[in-house]
Amino acid sequence: MNKQLIEGIKRKKVSSLSDSIVEKVAGLVNDDVKKARALLRKYFGVFLTNRILKAKCSADEILRMHFSSKKRNYENFYAEIFSGIGDVSSVIDLGSGMNGFSYFYLKKILRDIDYVAFEAVGQLVENMNIYFKKEKFSAKAIHEDLFNVENILKILKKQKKPRVVFMFQVIDALENLERNFSKKFILEISGECEWIVLSLPMESLSGKRKFVVQRKWIVDFLSSKDDSSDSEEKFIIEKDFVMNGERVIIIRKKTNN
Repeated sequence: MNKQLIEGIKRKKVSSLSDSIVEKVAGLVNDDVKKARALLRKYFGVFLTNRILKAKCSADEILRMHFSSKKRNYENFYAEIFSGIGDVSSVIDLGSGMNGFSYFYLKKILRDIDYVAFEAVGQLVENMNIYFKKEKFSAKAIHEDLFNVENILKILKKQKKPRVVFMFQVIDALENLERNFSKKFILEISGECEWIVLSLPMESLSGKRKFVVQRKWIVDFLSSKDDSSDSEEKFIIEKDFVMNGERVIIIRKKTNN
């Protein structure tokens, strides 16, 4: 792809976004810069305020500034998620966005567990790592595109067991870049973790539009109702609840004992 086109899309606040993501988005909109930036804004949240990008505020303030994190009471959110999971040694957060800045609440619920965040926006990765180092947390952030499945699997294999994978509100972004990629991705990573926690937005940012019907396909896939997905007997849904405008589904891979 034309390097000048990529640079045009990545100007200003998205300069450190993964080139591979930019290329995929540009291809979807026939290299239209304006439309590409609009898609990145919608699905990746990369057009952030300078206060976030330059880490000029506290962790709680950062969490309140972004649409996907500001609705969450993280302490209650994590308490509900881990109430039925039991012992956990590591958490791997795929497409983490701002979640790394909530590590204090995760630690409060679980203890000082290992945490690895994968994020496509380089500025956020850098700022999370500064935060982790400052607070002396057992955590790190990695600049990575979720479509680089092999790299993610290599790192997943190295994490302490039991492992929990977060995929908070990333399904839409993956599906809009490559149809049915989410299904393949979940099947791939399920072999290298004990639990997967998905969250799906249930309403638009304004709260006026509901998304329940449009998310039925992923629920059917996870619950083995989608005959075309070859997902029969692969997953067990351990918990399914709605909190703060998002649906959370906790799954584990079914074992043949």
